Formats: sequence, C-alpha cells, structure tokens
Amino acid sequence: MPEEMELGKKNGGKNIWIILIIVVIAAAIIGDWYFFLKKSAEGGSCSSDRRCETNLKCISKTCSSGARGSACSDQADCKTSYCVNSKCTEGKVNDACITYKDCADGLYCKIGTCIIPPDYSKYFTKVVISKIKPGSGPGPSNPETVTTNFVQTDALEMDFIGVKSTTIGEFYYQIINSSSGEISRSSKNEQQLSFSGRDIGSGTSLDNVSPGIYDLNIYFKDDLVFIIQITVS
Repeated sequence: MPEEMELGKKNGGKNIWIILIIVVIAAAIIGDWYFFLKKSAEGGSCSSDRRCETNLKCISKTCSSGARGSACSDQADCKTSYCVNSKCTEGKVNDACITYKDCADGLYCKIGTCIIPPDYSKYFTKVVISKIKPGSGPGPSNPETVTTNFVQTDALEMDFIGVKSTTIGEFYYQIINSSSGEISRSSKNEQQLSFSGRDIGSGTSLDNVSPGIYDLNIYFKDDLVFIIQITVS
C-alpha cells in the first residue's frame, strides 16, 4: 500500500506538470492567434488593408481613414481631397501646403501655409501675363501675346497696370514647380526690380525652365501679392 501511495503521488506530480505545460502552450497559441487576428485602429501599424479595422486602408504601413490628419501617399487616399507631407488636409486657411494646388479655391500657398489672398488692388489694378520673343522688351517688332502657355524658347512678360503712386519699393517673382514646390527661377537674388509709383513691365526668358506646370508668384516687399499658374512645354 505505501508503494502504491508513493506511485500515486509521483504520477500526480507528473500530471500537474503536464497540465501546466499544456496551459502555457495553449496561452501562447491563443496569444499568437489574437495578435494575428487583431486589427489595428486609425494610426496603427499594418502590412495590408486586412490588418486594419473596418473602413480603414493600409497607407504607408499605417491604418488610415482618409480623414484630416490621416496618413496618405496621394490625394486619392484622402476623403478631404488634399494630401500634403503624407497627411490628409482640407486645404483650408492655415493648413499645410507645398503649392497653391494644395489649398482650396481662392487661397494662396505662402511659405508652406494656405492663406487668404492679399488685396493687391491697393498696389495696382491688374497684372497681365504674356509671351514675347527673348532678347528684347515688348514693342512693335516684338508684340506681346497674352497667355499662360509657353515654350522654352519664349520669354515671359509681366505688366503691372494701374500701379498706385504710393506703390514704391522692391518686388520679385518666383517660378515654382507645382508638383514638387521646387523654385525653378527667381529674381530675388538675380536682379533688383522696383515699383516707382507708375506702370511697369518686367520679363524673363524660359530657356532653363524644364517643361511642366508652374506657379508664378509675385512678391512686393516680401509679401506674396499675385499668383497664377503657367505651363511650359
């Protein structure tokens, strides 16, 4: 009888260890399945859409709803229709931007922020953008053609009409790639241009501007006062 009791104790001890091992293995399996089946919420990491919660997409390894602030790779990923610096925006005032195309209609992009356009009418009545032949200013032998479509062999002419007598000071222009935001041409450090209270024109050749779509920005005393989109082919 004592031998049988001793044997029973040994078997009981083995059974407890077996049960503990089974419990540990089961917990590990359940944990692995939970991790595998668990879906990430907005902003969580992911490897595919299936790893995100319902109605979320996996964008750049991040679960995204396409709402403001969500991850994106292009505007198609955003319900807001704007994608800037890999985040969905709404193109509203103070939202981030690279060019004015990242802002809602009627807004400008200034130093990475969407802003309400300034009232340039306090400086001049209008700006006329046209093309002429490079090498000389406009005149009878070099007529201007009002357009925003250019080729690399054209020169771009900017005529400021109705300049106020109080509009005096330096101005400059920048030609900025609408997709990358890279400045292709700038007069800020190339030449000094100034308003002197009367109508004035200024031009630049486009020979070194690669084909593409650009923002033509005009600044007066470092303030953005005019913007228009041009095409160079």
